[in-house]
Amino acid sequence: MSDSELKQALSQNLCGFAVIDAALNVSIRRGALMDWLPEVGASVCQSTVFQGREDEFAALRDGQIEKIFLPGLCVPPFQKAPFTVSTSYDRAAKAFLIFACTDRGDGVVKSLLTRERQERLIVENQAKTAGRLAREKEARYRDIVDSATELVLRLDKDFRVTFINPHACWLLDEPAQLLIGRGIDELLPCVSPEEPWARRLKANGLASFEQPLRRCCQTTWIWWSVHWLGVNGGPKEYQAVGRDMTALRRLRAEAARGAEEIKRNAVMRERLRIAHDLHDTLVQSLVALVPQLRLIRKVAGEGADARLIDELARAEAAARDGLTHARAALADLRRQDVEPGGFGSALERLADLYSARTGVKLRLDIDTRARTTGGERAEVLFRIASEALRNTELHADPTSVELAVFNDEFETLTLIVTDNGRGFDPEQVKSGHFGLIGMQEQAEMIGASFSLVSVGELGTKVTVVAPAPDAKQNETL
Repeated sequence: MSDSELKQALSQNLCGFAVIDAALNVSIRRGALMDWLPEVGASVCQSTVFQGREDEFAALRDGQIEKIFLPGLCVPPFQKAPFTVSTSYDRAAKAFLIFACTDRGDGVVKSLLTRERQERLIVENQAKTAGRLAREKEARYRDIVDSATELVLRLDKDFRVTFINPHACWLLDEPAQLLIGRGIDELLPCVSPEEPWARRLKANGLASFEQPLRRCCQTTWIWWSVHWLGVNGGPKEYQAVGRDMTALRRLRAEAARGAEEIKRNAVMRERLRIAHDLHDTLVQSLVALVPQLRLIRKVAGEGADARLIDELARAEAAARDGLTHARAALADLRRQDVEPGGFGSALERLADLYSARTGVKLRLDIDTRARTTGGERAEVLFRIASEALRNTELHADPTSVELAVFNDEFETLTLIVTDNGRGFDPEQVKSGHFGLIGMQEQAEMIGASFSLVSVGELGTKVTVVAPAPDAKQNETL
């Protein structure tokens, strides 16, 4: 590819690349497709894509694996379309090279199938190597060495464990002597009785499947590749190689939730805009029309034609009826996640979900008056709190988060979201990122003030102050 072709591909967001030094810090980053990576100088493992993959980088550097290939990724809000990431190691430069390109439609499926075939070939090559070894002890030793970061099990024809490597023992939290001889369906009870391992294997003794492993109130997802070794004089056993896919599943789930949340927020903003427009046009016109009709009837006096008086009365009734329907339509448009009296409960659910996803304890402080607040203000503040926590989760990497809501004696409702994570310069937010703009626009819809303060490594503080609803306006509407 020529320099001009590369520049064109980068400008059209078709590809991107980055150079990572030996200390796993970003030294070069090119192309908008790489915006999900941290800034130059920061650790590549701070990104959600490479978080916790230090061992894989070490294996790549030591030549144990050829590349790190991640197909079908979506990392909102940086990238909404799927893309593929491939990482290799340049021994001459002593640096890692990361290349990303857009992933279109069936490209995701093809990449996944290619990866599965490669994994299957690796397992088959291991089986052939084990068959050529003179002693079974040497074959098992090689399995342990080659699969140090994977789960490796050997099963006899009755699916009882004959060998298990140290990494699998660590994950199952039991020594090997207590695991050898046990049936695989007893060892991994998360497999449903309707789908035992024997039924999962095909006639040729091959199978690939995903399995949840529940231990200590925590679920780990394992991708298993199983095949029969009893060919060409090999041992009459099955070999099962498992890889921990929990982080990848979590990333995909978060990406899907983020995309759904963005869509939902866009719908909510549009509903509020329509409600605001209806209020300023149709409702206000009907409110002004009712007293005008009443005044015309009064001016007409008792001597006016009876038919005229009846028509004016019907017109006034129709205007009142239209006003009632318009109010109901506004209420439907503004109805969101928080039911009247449920603001406190909604925030508690939000805090629990945040802590479950991130492992960071969220300190929640809601005063009694704010807990029972309902209506449009509560709806808008709930959405702003959701967006603020999502930004904290995706970008700040905090160890402490606090969400406080209080309603003073003047019915002024205040929301404060604080974290001690990585701060940022609000003036340097990249184009195409609408989270901060969306929070500010929603605050303006209810006449609330919006403030965001972020300082370096000291964290970020979001403050929203919503005034009490105007009594005269409420009385008119």
